[in-house]
Amino acid sequence: MASQLVSEWSGTEAQLKCGYSLEDVAGLKTIPSIGDVSRAYGNMTAVQIIVEHLKSIFRYAGTDLPNEQLAETALSILTNYYYLNLGELCIFFTQLKAGSRGQVVWGNRINNQAIMVALYEFSQDRFTAIVRKEDELRKTQERKGFTRIESAAGAILQGVESIKKLKAEAKKNIEAFRTLFPSIPDGYSEKTLFEAFSGKEDAIQTVFRKPIKADDASEALYRWLCDYNVRVNK
Repeated sequence: MASQLVSEWSGTEAQLKCGYSLEDVAGLKTIPSIGDVSRAYGNMTAVQIIVEHLKSIFRYAGTDLPNEQLAETALSILTNYYYLNLGELCIFFTQLKAGSRGQVVWGNRINNQAIMVALYEFSQDRFTAIVRKEDELRKTQERKGFTRIESAAGAILQGVESIKKLKAEAKKNIEAFRTLFPSIPDGYSEKTLFEAFSGKEDAIQTVFRKPIKADDASEALYRWLCDYNVRVNK
């Protein structure tokens, strides 16, 4: 398993297979980090992955580096950049070959310090990419939240408009009146309440037992019957 991991995630072949951008893999938890590899398979496996990447750089530059120096550079990368995932590592060394991370080859010599400086700058770009992704995610979630709020507000508004229409219709016919108020209090006639709600004076007098304006009577009956229906239909 360790040898397979080294084979799949190190060297030129891994760099060629890695068709992702830094924005794609920056901080991605589904790809193991160098530190994860070290904890699972030991430092030697993690160092070997980095060494193979370094060797690919040296082969590309047509130069070489003693094994001791290779191991020391790889260990320094593991120690200081353990949080980089294997995809990020592939991207870094691909960029290093392309020259987008500065000059690391001088004649037939590799400047190890230049590699470490380039890796530091890469880690800064990685951090920026992570922040940018998190900001985009936050904005997306906020937009979804606003959409839900707008939808809920729209539903409420639609409900209010429907009630207004039904309330107006309930003053014209008794079927709409019973749709609006499915339950009628005991001791009251459905017809009398409907007529009082519609503004008929004799019905208003029967219900309220005193003179009252038609609009006031309608509103009072609306509130009373709404409260009654809420109570009995809980």
